Amino acid sequence: MLLASALRSASSSSSSSASAARSALSPPASSTAAAAWNRHSTLLPPRTTTTTTPLFARQSPSLLVATRNYDRKRYLKEKKKLKAQQNQEDITFADAAAVFRKYCLGEDKVVSAYVQVPRIEEGQRPVRGEVALPVQVSDEDKSIILVFAKGAQAEEATRLGAHIVGSEDLIQEILAGKVQFDKVLSTKDMFPQVIKIARVLGPKGLMPSPAKGTVSDDISTMMSSLRAVTKFEASSDGFIHLEVGKTSWSDDDIFKNMRALVSTVLSSRPSKTDANKYIEAISIAAKYTPGLKLPLKPFKAAL
Repeated sequence: MLLASALRSASSSSSSSASAARSALSPPASSTAAAAWNRHSTLLPPRTTTTTTPLFARQSPSLLVATRNYDRKRYLKEKKKLKAQQNQEDITFADAAAVFRKYCLGEDKVVSAYVQVPRIEEGQRPVRGEVALPVQVSDEDKSIILVFAKGAQAEEATRLGAHIVGSEDLIQEILAGKVQFDKVLSTKDMFPQVIKIARVLGPKGLMPSPAKGTVSDDISTMMSSLRAVTKFEASSDGFIHLEVGKTSWSDDDIFKNMRALVSTVLSSRPSKTDANKYIEAISIAAKYTPGLKLPLKPFKAAL
């Protein structure tokens, strides 16, 4: 009896509290009380709703949207402009030569050209060759000329200024390493004998050939053309150095020699290399003067 009455009183109190809560949340019936309830509800903070995003949705890369934050046309235009500025495409060779003469302070100095090419890789032969400069820098040729000839042709070579003249006996001395020379010429009858030492002359770039004009019976023509030819070879750092003129020369004469050098370097480059990218830079310098980097655009005809 006591337990049943206790349960009835508890249920009645809970129902009364629930009805009181509902009455507090619902607007009152009278107009005055309803207006007061509306003012009170407006002062309450709005109910916030929270939504949770699943973990896999937040980590999914498909929900990321890639947007481009730059103008591609403007980017390419600025890149081209910067490259032209670095290559000094708006500067002519005459402008560069005028600045270089100011470096020399009015003195007549020998102008040396430096052509930068890629570094020599391990096991690769350095770039070397011979260039015939349109305007000779120096009349004095200090190179030692060796001529393979017999009889009257040998006497003619000696008369024209050849330093070393011989035939079969000279071949044996070369194999023994007893002879030092810089340039080699040969007559047609001696050329079959010279081929036997091609393994010695070839790696040094001294092997004569009919294509180069260093194998002929006309000794005087070969000697005169040989003195006009200058040898060059790239260093381990990839620089080719050659004297191309003097500051007292005209711009056209210096430019002719430099263009001949650039053209010969490109023709001597290794196979499977791009001619437009092989020459990295061209500079000129003189004794006790700073170097001056030249624009590549004037030499594009040779490239």
